[in-house]
Amino acid sequence: MPDLYGAIDLGGTKLRAIVADLDGNVLGEIIRPSEADEGPEPVIARMIETLEAAAGKAGVSASQLRAVGVASPGALDLVHGLVFEAPQLPGWDGVPLVEIMSKRLRIPALLENDANAAALGENRFGAGRDTRFLVYLTISTGVGGGIIIERKVYHGVSGAAGELGHMVVWFNGPRCLCGERGCLEAIASGTGLSWRAKELVERGEAPGLANILREKGELDADEIADAARAGNKDARRLFDEAGLYLGVALANYVNIFNPEMIVLGGGVLTGAGDLFLEHAERIMRQLARKEPLKYVRLERAALGDRSGPLGMIAALGDMVHGERPTQREV
Repeated sequence: MPDLYGAIDLGGTKLRAIVADLDGNVLGEIIRPSEADEGPEPVIARMIETLEAAAGKAGVSASQLRAVGVASPGALDLVHGLVFEAPQLPGWDGVPLVEIMSKRLRIPALLENDANAAALGENRFGAGRDTRFLVYLTISTGVGGGIIIERKVYHGVSGAAGELGHMVVWFNGPRCLCGERGCLEAIASGTGLSWRAKELVERGEAPGLANILREKGELDADEIADAARAGNKDARRLFDEAGLYLGVALANYVNIFNPEMIVLGGGVLTGAGDLFLEHAERIMRQLARKEPLKYVRLERAALGDRSGPLGMIAALGDMVHGERPTQREV
């Protein structure tokens, strides 16, 4: 049997654990609720139990794995393997996750931002497997991203690079959860679309959405998309805005990073991409510079919810081959 590795995608609502080889062949997979509101210790215990169950499916124990990687949301200290509090992880304040996982499982451990891990997964095993320079963007509840340069994640000087959803594309535009105005996330994410709909209704500028909002209390991205497809002009306006400003962001990514490919994924794109993605690509091609534009392709993500865990498998392969230090060794 080849060497096997474990990976865990840590989320606010669910955990996904896989066991795979370095070719990305998944031999075991388990998905369980994370119950993140219980705090770090119960969640970490559940992570280990979920990994043990995935390893059992692959015919091994977790301690027999070569290494384990965790893809996590939130603010991370990638040098020391710490997870800080994120909206999805209440109570996590400098949790030394790498040290805990390594000690309890008795194998090396690695931590990575979940969007960076997804970018690496799509680069090594998914839509961008033949590329060296790739930008990954996930449009879901929020907007996250990752940058791949020479098949490696670009972390920046402090590990905080890749916040592509917080590129300001609309000066003094809608307020974002980060506190700034006009971030891509505030316009094109599921949360941004919902907040924007509510804002326009309250200002009396979206009568076509007012009745739906009164009836349901909230408007999520799926409901806005359904209304747009049914001919609701106000809902259509929101997706026109999303496409416009996504296109502005994509043009900037093309100009700054000169990638071979931009890979787009996430729940909003899956559920409503038909309403704004073509518009976004048109805007990108109007605004991006001709030289980098010649080389870039837009592609849909190929790995779905496995992109993050498979990215961690790739990162672990780099670690054990000496191309990336374990965080406990830094």
